[in-house]
Amino acid sequence: MTAFPITEAMPIQFGGPLPGAADVVIIGGGIIGVTTALFLARRNISVTLVE
Repeated sequence: MTAFPITEAMPIQFGGPLPGAADVVIIGGGIIGVTTALFLARRNISVTLVE
């Protein structure tokens, strides 16, 4: 069995450029944050989700 691939020593990092602007910034990628981002995006509101 292999260890879980995400650790403090090897965190996931976003490699792309950060967005220049957003209508809404959501801090927290739990079920509420992700669902809120989804519903806003469906209404064509630009959303940045930060975990």
